[in-house]
Amino acid sequence: MRTFIAVEVPDAIKERIAELENRLKGTGTDIKWVDPGNIHITLKFLGNVETHQPATIRDGLREALDSTDPFALTLGRVGAFPDMNRPRVFWVSVDAGRDKLTTMQQRIESEMHARGFVREERPFSPHLTIGRVRSPRGLAKLTELVQGTEFETEPFPVTRVAVVKSDLQPDGPVYTVIDHVELD
Repeated sequence: MRTFIAVEVPDAIKERIAELENRLKGTGTDIKWVDPGNIHITLKFLGNVETHQPATIRDGLREALDSTDPFALTLGRVGAFPDMNRPRVFWVSVDAGRDKLTTMQQRIESEMHARGFVREERPFSPHLTIGRVRSPRGLAKLTELVQGTEFETEPFPVTRVAVVKSDLQPDGPVYTVIDHVELD
């Protein structure tokens, strides 16, 4: 089963993301927008795991998150990977709480690697993916709008980390939380 580790996002934040996506959709750009119900912050993509591995994942998460206190995050600017001149993925950045989130992600990365999962080579960049470019149609208009878009949220708590199963469907992925570990 295709699996990843993530921080879940409260419904109020998902509603704000939906509003943002609706504003950006007005450009008519050929983007596959992420369903706001699926918005999350990926900490570690595990790939296809065997049915016996969720216990190993949970144990690794418990070890990685031992002595990690709950903390708050805020979201900020809208941007793109690899950059605004050649956008492939549009995202919303994590602002406040970024350092704590990065430290937590590094600990999770190390624990999962120790348990046989492949280490991510790219540096962690805390963000929420909101859309993926399908073609360049209308892209210039969208990047112009994004560069002028302000997006900030109230702080929201991070109190647990989820293990999520991803089922790829024709209409988009279906995410199911299969386990979670509470922060101390």
